[in-house]
Amino acid sequence: KERAIADFGKAAAIIGHGTVKNNWVRPKVCGVYGDDWLVRTCVNFGGIWANTMEEVLYYKGAKDSDGELLESDNTYTLTFPADDLPAKYAKYFWSVIAVDGKFRRVLTNPMNRFLLNNQSKLEYGKDGSLTLYFAPKKPVNAPEGNWLPTPGSQNYNLTFRFYGPRGGVADGTYYPPALKKLSA
Repeated sequence: KERAIADFGKAAAIIGHGTVKNNWVRPKVCGVYGDDWLVRTCVNFGGIWANTMEEVLYYKGAKDSDGELLESDNTYTLTFPADDLPAKYAKYFWSVIAVDGKFRRVLTNPMNRFLLNNQSKLEYGKDGSLTLYFAPKKPVNAPEGNWLPTPGSQNYNLTFRFYGPRGGVADGTYYPPALKKLSA
């Protein structure tokens, strides 16, 4: 069990033989694995089901723009320019969740807020851009709806999902922007 979990952890960094850009992993395969038992097993370990890439595409982020592992005591931002918002790439909707780095379970928090998506009462910048915040406490200038709590003094991963992928998500040319760590 100890060895298997360690092996899953190593393989999960590029789950689905993925490609990494901006420290986000985009899987090469999802939901249909043929005889690729390692990928099938990693997906089942992280969650008992994965949709096909035509249904939803999952990007996994575990590192910030400096290549450092995401740590729940830090504050990170994810900023999308006005002409490249997540909704552009999702036919139905998009969402982002934070999961612990060890067991891949959604991070619990006192607010019971477990994701950010297009229904999160998001506030956009004056220029139309969108900044999402991932932090243990709401940053002073962060809109409430743009903040996902990340308590717990632990490493974590983000999973960004695009339901009904289209455009660059569907054809593999798009990756979310890099996560920026804010200074303490």
